[in-house]
Amino acid sequence: MSDFLGFMGWVVVIFIVFVLVVGFNRQMMEKHRVRDELMAARRAAKEAKDKVKADGDKNENVD
Repeated sequence: MSDFLGFMGWVVVIFIVFVLVVGFNRQMMEKHRVRDELMAARRAAKEAKDKVKADGDKNENVD
């Protein structure tokens, strides 16, 4: 009986570690997804700004 309880103790410990690792990984994936969305929005805004600036330069040189 003692061997069985020891085995079950290790199973519980391994399960808890697995749950913590999976939970942490999901949390980090969500954090990185949000960061990637923000970076993409900033990049798109910068590209739009650069495009407007480039278009403005072209229009200024036309006589």
